[in-house]
Amino acid sequence: MSRDHKKFVNPKFTRTIDFKLLRRLLERHSDELPQFDFSVFGKDDAEARKFIEGYFAGPDENYSEGLIADLHHIAELGTAAGLEILLQQALRFGVNLLPREGESDRAQDPKHIAVSAFLDHREVFDAASDMMVIIARPSLDEFVGLDEGVEARMDDVARQAFETAAAELFKKGLRSNHCRVGWYDDDEFSLVITHGSHVTTASIVDGQQEKVISFRTAEHAVLKYQSGTGIVGIGGTAKALRRELAEIFADKVLGRPGFFASDHAQNLYSLDRVQQVGFGFRFTHDFDDFIQRVQITEVQVDRVGADPKTGETRAFFSYVARDGRDNALARLGEIMRGASLGADWRLNHLVFRVQFGKAGTRTKKVIVKLKPPTHAVFKRIHFESRILRLLRRNGLLHDRDVSGTAVAAE
Repeated sequence: MSRDHKKFVNPKFTRTIDFKLLRRLLERHSDELPQFDFSVFGKDDAEARKFIEGYFAGPDENYSEGLIADLHHIAELGTAAGLEILLQQALRFGVNLLPREGESDRAQDPKHIAVSAFLDHREVFDAASDMMVIIARPSLDEFVGLDEGVEARMDDVARQAFETAAAELFKKGLRSNHCRVGWYDDDEFSLVITHGSHVTTASIVDGQQEKVISFRTAEHAVLKYQSGTGIVGIGGTAKALRRELAEIFADKVLGRPGFFASDHAQNLYSLDRVQQVGFGFRFTHDFDDFIQRVQITEVQVDRVGADPKTGETRAFFSYVARDGRDNALARLGEIMRGASLGADWRLNHLVFRVQFGKAGTRTKKVIVKLKPPTHAVFKRIHFESRILRLLRRNGLLHDRDVSGTAVAAE
């Protein structure tokens, strides 16, 4: 398991954290901490804090796996960025996480508030934790549905049906049947699915003895759905499970079994337009006055041909060009002077930077990696619809055919 909790329970933390909170956190695992002397909480404050500091500075064998999991979970939100998310979710739930009048300044420390939320407002803590997962998960496998405008249901029946079916899927994959789903419907419909990993077995030292323990870590899958495009994106879990999760979502939440089952469901993106134009390709963006500049920063091209043994098409070698100031595609053209993009030279991926903002104001930059047919990788927190429109208007995003045999874009 990750030991990042060591950064969290540093001397500054143990010297300032409210002892009542710390005691409650440790007492959650009292059965797993037989060697910990809980009577220390009745002693002099300075003496007790010195004991606690020494305990947390000790070897990992001092901790139970449950306590490690709690500390690691809290550490993710015990930062300035985590505090902002906690306060946003507290406002959504109508919960006050701010220190009471008269409390010391240390009660405003992000670590203190994270522990307090974890113990007393778990629904707020879990929602904030889910938001951290969504923000950190830029890469999703996308599936395009048969229609646009199909709305997701968030009633209790649909939620329970989805959670039950998802839990059964993870259990079938030997990941236990634990499944907690956070449901969010703000600017877009998002789910964070917390489930168990495969069992990990480790050898530990307990005193003078060696023991073998088994445990599961928590994993987090993200599912995002846009009713306007009929596209669902899934990440954070094994690729083998993503299509099945998409089908469960289609069946239980959309009420449309087989909605993402088309053979073309993952054929969303294309670099054919770039290949046709060649090294002179440039993004056009004059249709959106909020886009200031689109700069191609990296491109890979593969030399492809028929394998003499199998007859199958394969890549023999590749060129990668990067240019942070001008245009990497044009730079590649200079390297490959005399060659042209086509059957023998196939584009593998394209990375470009989009600058958003009004003229004369500070711009926001978003990096996009486009790797057909399934991946457009970028942080989809802001400007997602604008980037998808940029791809579509430049011929890099497929349109859904009215017959349902083609694929969708926006």
